[in-house]
Amino acid sequence: QLNNVTQYVGTMAASMAREAAQEDPQQKSKEKAISELARLSFTGNEIVEAATVFAKAPDQMNMMLALPENLRREYVLKMLSGILLLNSTISFAKLFQL
Repeated sequence: QLNNVTQYVGTMAASMAREAAQEDPQQKSKEKAISELARLSFTGNEIVEAATVFAKAPDQMNMMLALPENLRREYVLKMLSGILLLNSTISFAKLFQL
C-alpha cells in the first residue's frame, strides 16, 4: 500500500508541475498590456490606474491590445480621463454629503 501511495503522490506532483508550467493566457495578456503601457511611456501612476481598469474591465485591456500601435496611447489616455472624471465626480459628491 505504501508503494501505491508513493506512486499516487508522484503522479499528482507531476500533474501539478505540468499545470504550473502551462502559461495562463489571461496572465500573459495582462503582462503584455503592462509592458505595452511602459513602452508607450506612461508614468507609473498611469500604469497603475490603467491596470486597475483592466482588472475590473478586461475588455478595455483587450481593446487596447487589439488597436493599431499608433492608437493605443490615445485610447488609454481617453480611458484614464474618463476614470479621472468619474473619480472627481464621486469626490465632489462626497464633499457635499459632509
